[in-house]
Amino acid sequence: MNSKQRFLKTVNHEMPDRYPLDGWFLKSVMENLKKYLKVATVEEVLVKLGIDFRTTCMEPDENIKNSFSYFNKMGLSIPIDDYYVKKVSEDEFEDEWGVRIKITGDRDLDWKYSRHPLNKNGKLTLDNFKIPDIHTGNRFEKVKEDIKRYGDENVIAAGASTLFRKAWILCGYSRFLEALYLERDFIEQLLDRLMDFYTELVSKYVDLGINVIELGGDLGTEESLMISPDLWREIFKPRLEKVIKTNKKKDVYFYLHTDGNVSSIIPDLIEIGIDILNPIQPECMEPKIIKDKFGDKLTLHGTMSLQKTFSQGSRDDLEKEILDRIKNCGKNGGLILAPSNAFTSDIPIENIVYFYEFVKNFKL
Repeated sequence: MNSKQRFLKTVNHEMPDRYPLDGWFLKSVMENLKKYLKVATVEEVLVKLGIDFRTTCMEPDENIKNSFSYFNKMGLSIPIDDYYVKKVSEDEFEDEWGVRIKITGDRDLDWKYSRHPLNKNGKLTLDNFKIPDIHTGNRFEKVKEDIKRYGDENVIAAGASTLFRKAWILCGYSRFLEALYLERDFIEQLLDRLMDFYTELVSKYVDLGINVIELGGDLGTEESLMISPDLWREIFKPRLEKVIKTNKKKDVYFYLHTDGNVSSIIPDLIEIGIDILNPIQPECMEPKIIKDKFGDKLTLHGTMSLQKTFSQGSRDDLEKEILDRIKNCGKNGGLILAPSNAFTSDIPIENIVYFYEFVKNFKL
């Protein structure tokens, strides 16, 4: 059974030959894995670890494409088009939307947002706001190449931002939250424009043959949603539903990445067409409970504790957690095993490799 067949079995709630695997790695971790596994390329690492997914995304306009990539610092993660940026100063970079990041140090995570283009000294405005045109240049050549190279054997996933994530990055987080309650007209206009953009982008991915649309953007804290569930249902749910249902087709699956406790809206996510939920962060939500309640309609992706088991646990701890997920979350498929976020440099390489080897060799 190849990776694509394994995935399709799993997401359709049938038992595969083994549970599918996925994972994300900061650049420093990927470099250490190459050395540890004695290989030269990222692809060789993915093959060695048995990772079933290959990810891709639209590239930016030509004036940004060849300058700098967020991936140069962060390494392998869920690709999203706005992770490509052009240099505007020695340590500051700007994406196509006008968002800037500032590099603050040499480590993978040493950066911060330094400009939110819709926030003009505290005033939010759509004046001069220009959404990137996805029809310029050869933006989808890499997507086509990735599908041609990996599509027969692997699951091909393409990343796009959630409306919540994109909107707060454009506005600044605290100012955006304030506007949700006090400047509804502005928020509605902004979200409608973003909804139209992402509906078109996802449609392009689907037409090209992408299997999984990965919508990324945290909605939760470790205790609850960042906003009230009712407000999310009123403002974000119908727009997200349009992005998904406009593009729902056979063998196209929608995946949502959100850290935190989002249990209050899981029924809503299923209703609007989310097939796969990541990462089911075990510090915030009990994977067994999610499986028991929603496992016939939802595929759990992730579930493995990055904060505790991978970073602080032994091989015995890892094995115990893997077996718990298999026992409590793996019945009738619907389980893709992965860390609850990107592997960071404080996590022992031995733990990472042991996890993938154990799952690869576990007989169902």
